Amino acid sequence: MKLNEEDVELFFKLSGALLFYTNQKYPVTKNLKEPVFKDIPPADIKSLYERLSSHTELIDYFVDENPFSFTQEELEIVKSWNNLVKGKFMIMFYLRDYTAFMSVSNKQKVYGVISLQDKIRDVIPPSLPQYVETILLPFRGKIIYCGYIYGYDVRIDENLKRILKEWYHQARRKFGIITSLDESTSERTRK
Repeated sequence: MKLNEEDVELFFKLSGALLFYTNQKYPVTKNLKEPVFKDIPPADIKSLYERLSSHTELIDYFVDENPFSFTQEELEIVKSWNNLVKGKFMIMFYLRDYTAFMSVSNKQKVYGVISLQDKIRDVIPPSLPQYVETILLPFRGKIIYCGYIYGYDVRIDENLKRILKEWYHQARRKFGIITSLDESTSERTRK
């Protein structure tokens, strides 16, 4: 599943403005004169997200200042990004409603992630599991990734696949599949 075109446009409008603001506070790229990223190298966008995730107070400052005169609804979406989940994940399964990302921290959790413009299976190699790095964000009651997703070229043998699937099932039993990072509407499904 992926976001509809209107939501994709809204996400890039909001995230572009927030990354532009981040670049003003913690400069990463000199070429960023407006919140448009089509000519900005992906490594710079990743660096901006790294800065933002290391300085999440920027989200609240941005919301308080509202430098782009966003509506209250738009500001609420940006504010919800305080609940971001940054890390490395194993993409375990492509399911009908989302893609199952399992965190690779000490406390494995499984997140049901919705694609942006392109299906995740079209961005990441098809053989699963795949080891990736990204930032998960809440967006209108769903979980999306921030627009960059970096895959690692890691060979996963059958023994490791078996272990990862075991961890996946344990995390699902313990936490369910987390489909929202918004604490007030947090849903977990047992699929």
